[in-house]
Amino acid sequence: YPRTESTAYPSSFDFRGTLSALANNPVWGDYVERLLAEGYAKPRSGTDAGDHPPITPMRSATEDMLGKDAWRLYSYVCQHFLGTVSPDCKYI
Repeated sequence: YPRTESTAYPSSFDFRGTLSALANNPVWGDYVERLLAEGYAKPRSGTDAGDHPPITPMRSATEDMLGKDAWRLYSYVCQHFLGTVSPDCKYI
């Protein structure tokens, strides 16, 4: 099954392409559009476990397309990916 302990993206990873694939999502599309327009953060170097890159979303989907349980997993993967390319949160 698809599992990895890797948190490092390869130098050739297409962050812009992955973000663009999520830009039309009704849940986080507006946020993705802002990242694309204003700039996204390059993820910090992580750990390369040698198996494959971190699990990332490959296309946009909705809960209606996937069903409740699959949506929960997909949503987690997308939100985690978006967190890796988002600016640091500033607590005021």
